[in-house]
Amino acid sequence: MPATFAIFDILHYKDRDLRKLPLIERKVILHSLVLPSSSFGILHYVEGAGEALYEQIEARGMEGVVGKRKDSHYVCRRSKDCIKVINWSCTNVFITGYKKSEFGWLVAVLDASGKLRPVGVIEHGPNQNHKQAFRSVCKQLVTGEDKNHVYLQPRIQARVKMRSWTKSGLLRTPVFEQFIV
Repeated sequence: MPATFAIFDILHYKDRDLRKLPLIERKVILHSLVLPSSSFGILHYVEGAGEALYEQIEARGMEGVVGKRKDSHYVCRRSKDCIKVINWSCTNVFITGYKKSEFGWLVAVLDASGKLRPVGVIEHGPNQNHKQAFRSVCKQLVTGEDKNHVYLQPRIQARVKMRSWTKSGLLRTPVFEQFIV
């Protein structure tokens, strides 16, 4: 498949460090460039219509948007001047086990034939009350274990939010939301 290199910022140009310039000035420089081929594309920006843009992102099932302050300078760390707004989706999963050494719940979903299919590990989201409630129930559901995991009967269901499904059918960045009773 042909690929396009998407350019959204410019940090250095003609032996000049541009990171101290406001984003909007860097965008002007970027948009003035002649690109070497059609394999390169400059991402356009939307000013003053972020909420409407996000509604379109949601409607199309896209991943999300990045919002940046137009007067912000480039920094090599997270900043309140640059935020990612993710279009989370949700799904229900069965907890089929847990990691022994560090926190992580093994999860699965029912496939089209009604069989459980592993889809990943939940490592984020539950608070101490959720973890305590899980520990109080899971001991009665153990079906086996190996060096790294304890396996459970799939009786505990949870709702997770996720960024998307991967091409291999796994949850991308699953975050626990709540138990389903």
